[in-house]
Amino acid sequence: MERGMNERIQNLRRISLDTPAHIDMERAKLVTEAYKKYEGSVSVPEMRALALKHYFLNKSLYLGEGELIVGEKGNDPQGTPTFPELCCHTVEDLHVMNDRELINFMVKEEDYKFQEEEIIPYWKKRSIRHKILEHMSEEWK
Repeated sequence: MERGMNERIQNLRRISLDTPAHIDMERAKLVTEAYKKYEGSVSVPEMRALALKHYFLNKSLYLGEGELIVGEKGNDPQGTPTFPELCCHTVEDLHVMNDRELINFMVKEEDYKFQEEEIIPYWKKRSIRHKILEHMSEEWK
């Protein structure tokens, strides 16, 4: 007997359990677009607000069949966005997330390339993580 109070719930549960977790680059792409567009023309708080606005105006909205509450953090079930403004992952980081055995997040081949060619060159020295580590002593690191 399958868990769930009715067929609709059973189907939604099956999708949740059977869909592999994966990295969704949509958020990283949209936030990067906005930062590139507004950088240097507005204050940091305004730029963050404009990036959020750009993201919400352009984000894909997942409408799953049988759902009564819609929307996902990524563009589909189990899609996990990245936050390059907080931490700019290396391509090696993405390989680790993709290849580890217990809890992994699948990464598409084109996303490795996008990370290397678009995200890393822009965010490598702009991320909050980079800025924090830049001000820490070697002893602390």
